[in-house]
Amino acid sequence: MPLELQQLRQVVALAEHGSFVRAAAALHISQPALSRSIQGLERRFGSDLFQRNRSGVVPTDLGRLYIERARDLLRMADELEGEAIGHAALRTGRVAIGGGPYPTDSFLCQATARFAEQFPRISVQLHSGNSDDLVRMLRSRTLDFFVADASLVTREPDLEVTPMPTRHPVYFFARTGHPLTGRAGVVRAADVLTWPFAAPARIPPRVLDPLLTAHREGSSRLPAAKPIPAIECSGVALAKRIASVSDVVTAAPLSCIAEELENGRIVLLATEPWLHLQYGLVSLRGRPWTHTAETLREFVFDAERDATQLERRLLKDHAPRRRARSARAKSPVRSRNDAGVARTEHD
Repeated sequence: MPLELQQLRQVVALAEHGSFVRAAAALHISQPALSRSIQGLERRFGSDLFQRNRSGVVPTDLGRLYIERARDLLRMADELEGEAIGHAALRTGRVAIGGGPYPTDSFLCQATARFAEQFPRISVQLHSGNSDDLVRMLRSRTLDFFVADASLVTREPDLEVTPMPTRHPVYFFARTGHPLTGRAGVVRAADVLTWPFAAPARIPPRVLDPLLTAHREGSSRLPAAKPIPAIECSGVALAKRIASVSDVVTAAPLSCIAEELENGRIVLLATEPWLHLQYGLVSLRGRPWTHTAETLREFVFDAERDATQLERRLLKDHAPRRRARSARAKSPVRSRNDAGVARTEHD
């Protein structure tokens, strides 16, 4: 009679628990039933798989070999079952992910949209929030995983953080025509922060420290210091909207402001990035991944790679120095002819 997976699981459970009583309880069967099953296997092998004593059981040499092979077979069986369940799950089901304001706006929206198009019968939930809220949702199993600045969650022992491939520069920006855009020379963070600053979320300590340093330097030139941030928004979209209709300044990775840069509603201010973000994909340590969540995770990594390429192109096209050179190339140059009469030349 061929061996059954149930028997393999019984042998492995007995080896792990070292006791018929504990193994039977874990397997949800009676102790006599487990004893009969193990004895039947031993009769088939013609040798004991376990040595019995008063304190419990330990595998024999044959038992250890059998247990090792049983674990391999069970692992393969579980993988096959997981694949079957996973492919079925991709036809229906749900998955929930979260993200900080920047990764949500930068690439998580694109990732979930592409996933929903390819798997239209799966319900996808996307939550945006600060890292504390996302951690609470993950621990309550409301989320399958989330993406945020990796530095915010690295010290949590129950969380597993997978670093994402690239660092994303964050630039200050403002509306086209903002007074800062007419300044000659380098625009620094201290210059930017003499104007009201809108934050797309609660500012984490790693970001707040250099921000406050630049703010103090800029405020020393003013009669009265402005609060930092002057406005706290619940997302990047609100911060962009406020900056586009006022003299308020804000900051974001370039992939978050691609449309506004391309249509000329906003411009970059500082010539160097204010900071770099290294995102991490965060999950509960030890919690098994569903096939649906694993599939969406791959969409997230693909979308982040696309965002990185977009940011590089946008920086090439819209960097402040490049913009200044382009403006000079298009503007008329005033000079004088031999008679001293002013005339206009074009490059």
